Amino acid sequence: MSSMSQRSHLTDSEAWTVVGRLEGGQTQAEVAQAIGVSQSVISRIWNRFLETGSAGRNQDKVIDGQQRPIKIVI
Repeated sequence: MSSMSQRSHLTDSEAWTVVGRLEGGQTQAEVAQAIGVSQSVISRIWNRFLETGSAGRNQDKVIDGQQRPIKIVI
């Protein structure tokens, strides 16, 4: 049985911390353990960052030159 927290949301600040740690060379598993979430949460944040350039949930995405709000729940 895992003692990992069952958090389903990270703050935008925590999401950017995740991106920074990954860019710094830590694995998704290492970051997940340090933050206290599952590796899948880290993967979703990383994939969102790669696709949109944003780590936060409530930031806008530019599509075809127009800024459109996006909301991704992890």
